Amino acid sequence: MRVTLLLLQYLFPEWSITLDREGIWRATGRVLISASDLDGLMDLLHTADPEAFERAFRQLEERK
Repeated sequence: MRVTLLLLQYLFPEWSITLDREGIWRATGRVLISASDLDGLMDLLHTADPEAFERAFRQLEERK
């Protein structure tokens, strides 16, 4: 999970992303979002900040 967290922090620098002891993912940016799994967090990030999500997606696509 540490690698996943580092990747998310790199891809979404304007968001503070954490994983707590109970396994809850949190992202703080313009709003605070939380989810019980990574898929849920990604869905909420896409809804909360579609531009950042698209930038992150493009960064990953460029690395192929």
